[in-house]
Amino acid sequence: RGRVRVIRDPRNAQIEPGEILVAERTDPGWIMLFPAAAGLLVERGSLLSHSAIVSREMGIPSIVGLDGATSWLQTGDLVEMDGSRGSVRRLSTEEVAIGAHQADGAGR
Repeated sequence: RGRVRVIRDPRNAQIEPGEILVAERTDPGWIMLFPAAAGLLVERGSLLSHSAIVSREMGIPSIVGLDGATSWLQTGDLVEMDGSRGSVRRLSTEEVAIGAHQADGAGR
């Protein structure tokens, strides 16, 4: 679960720790953004693509081959992703509020 950061060009791009990086594709020029990412969603690629291999080695959940991700997701969206299943779900405002409420009460 995390906030989306759509990046189209890695030069001068920034990602906050815990954000989910969303891109059309990646190559070695993107690696400096990966350590802060809580997840990686990439439109183009396969299990043997740069994105998949590097994220796997770094322990970052990823989904590669997610058609249209940079179109239907926007920076700031809150999503829940499951790299094992290859599923992504945009969370509603209500789900975010309920999750925050449950987290507040969890330590009591």
